[in-house]
Amino acid sequence: MALTRYQRARVHGVIADALEKLERRDILRLIINCAPRHGKSELASKRFMSWYSGRHPEESLIFGTYNDTFAEDVGRAVRGNIQSQQHSQVFPAHALKDGSAAAKRLETTMGGILAFVGRGGSITGRGGHGIIIDDPIKDRQEADSKLIRDQLWTWFSQVIATRLMTPDSFIMLIQTRWHEDDLVGRLTDPRNPFYDPAEAARWTVIDLPALALENDPMGRLPGEALWPERFPVSFLEGQRQLDPRGFQALYQGKPTGETGTFFKADHIKTYQPDELPRHLKYYIASDHAVSTKQDRDKTCLIPVGVDENDNVYVMDDVWWRRAETDVVVEAMLMLMDRYKPIYWWAERGHISKSIGPFLRKRMLEEKTYVSMVEVQPISDKQSRAQSIQGRMSMGKVFFPARAVWWQDARDQLLKFPNGSNDDFVDALAYIGLGLNQQLGAARPTARKDVKPGTLGWLKAQTRKAEQTRLNNLANGGW
Repeated sequence: MALTRYQRARVHGVIADALEKLERRDILRLIINCAPRHGKSELASKRFMSWYSGRHPEESLIFGTYNDTFAEDVGRAVRGNIQSQQHSQVFPAHALKDGSAAAKRLETTMGGILAFVGRGGSITGRGGHGIIIDDPIKDRQEADSKLIRDQLWTWFSQVIATRLMTPDSFIMLIQTRWHEDDLVGRLTDPRNPFYDPAEAARWTVIDLPALALENDPMGRLPGEALWPERFPVSFLEGQRQLDPRGFQALYQGKPTGETGTFFKADHIKTYQPDELPRHLKYYIASDHAVSTKQDRDKTCLIPVGVDENDNVYVMDDVWWRRAETDVVVEAMLMLMDRYKPIYWWAERGHISKSIGPFLRKRMLEEKTYVSMVEVQPISDKQSRAQSIQGRMSMGKVFFPARAVWWQDARDQLLKFPNGSNDDFVDALAYIGLGLNQQLGAARPTARKDVKPGTLGWLKAQTRKAEQTRLNNLANGGW
């Protein structure tokens, strides 16, 4: 018969390894971002404190969380662990002093103290060889309050962090993320006004998203669940559909600001599958990764449909990943075959000087013919992105609300131009640049005869010459 109901998964092994490094002082500052209900508090707070105190009964620990009630709940759990038969078998000499086992303050017979406090609580006169902060923000309402975030920062920086007993005392912050301006954001995000590069360099950060991203610390493939035995992919995708913003923050550890700087949140429009118009003219744009570094931008292929009112609908099968050239080319062929785009736009040189020969060969083999137009790049990314920013500000660009990639794309839009990656924005910018070149050609108007030499005749000749130039550019290929 099993002696415990505790279920150990791979994610718990990753967390346990980090906790052991903390105990050995291999690291002194640790951040673990983890999805809710994945056992992080059970392991990193309740069991780690019991285990650490058993190994170091003369040392003191301070535990902090969002309020006194939850802090005392953790204190009772730690007390129960220490007083259990299993704990006594591993640490026979470890015990709590008689009369000093209150839920908010435990004292060992060797003089160690385990203190449990809520956010903002006083710890005057107490010091810790280790400080553990677990979920210092309670919920969305608190997370969205700048007053509470500021109070938390003051408590952390001026109260908690000043209670370290020795130079090799440690601090661990383990939490579910609610907001980009939370403690993790202020400690590690270079875009945050509280960011200090020297302080950020001291922290080891382990991100454990519910659905794996690239370069996952557990070695998962993108899209794999963190604890599939308990929370399979189907469940997580259901949570994503219910609350995309909440899922991106809580489950993926990537909270998104709700205002944006270059692209404003209230300019970002979405559509449901049944809202997509039937008669669309299709175009595709791409931004190709040229670096070989692991943290390079991904290659992004964006198909869009444009309706008769010049509304732009981004299709849900955007192709956005890091891949070798042959994989990218096959993805391009697949989109060409599916949409039969009028034009395909990309930055000059990304096609002709990179994948061009192989792409041309495959297009001829598959008898796929698309006008590829390479756009002269604008060195300033913000100036380039203005081509789509204006359309979005007028409510003319729509994104598929249910696409699996949408929250990552939205996050990049709202963080542009200060985000770490801009591949999606760059590809979208080429859509804007390309559409701006069409000069309204998709909406023919009734012809009016004009006299040669008049101002109207001159304007008509100019428009005709420009359209001829664009057609020659498109049909000339690369």
